[in-house]
Amino acid sequence: MIHHNPTPDAMKPTPTDIDLYARALALSHAPRQIPIHHRVLDFFYWIGIMAAFGWIFSMAIDRDPPVKQLAREIVNPSKQVRVGERLLIHGVRERLRSCEIARRWWIIDGAGRRIDFETERFDAYGPLGREEEVIGPYIPLDAMPGRGRLLGVVAYDCNPLQRALGWSIVSILSPLEFEILPRAPAP
Repeated sequence: MIHHNPTPDAMKPTPTDIDLYARALALSHAPRQIPIHHRVLDFFYWIGIMAAFGWIFSMAIDRDPPVKQLAREIVNPSKQVRVGERLLIHGVRERLRSCEIARRWWIIDGAGRRIDFETERFDAYGPLGREEEVIGPYIPLDAMPGRGRLLGVVAYDCNPLQRALGWSIVSILSPLEFEILPRAPAP
């Protein structure tokens, strides 16, 4: 048998206490009452966060080269160049967008040695479309005569993420074959 003791009068809830507990229970279980301007600000905050992540994601997946190389050929007579002279390469390309570019060339000389050239950095800004130019390195004086090959790599930085992380879009240029001739005799 359970013996129940009555609640003392000092501990009995008053109508004010009952209202206070009812209000606390309603606040803890009822939907939140957020002012409309807070909801609008929250909406724009989350839209901003999603837009920032979307922008970073779009920069991360941007791996398409901004330039299409249409043609490259050596224009020196008979594809021969003397030591100390310039190897001339006629290039035709179509630029689809503007980016910062770093180009690096190296040649394999007649003895099979690799000769590196300094990296060229430049901005390819301006009108988009078809471009033609004649470029090329000077054959160094210590290059051995014989069959030579020009190899190259072009790195494009098209957005801030690629510049910040050094995560460039890299295109390897097709090798070009030519003949290195000995230095011309002095007159």
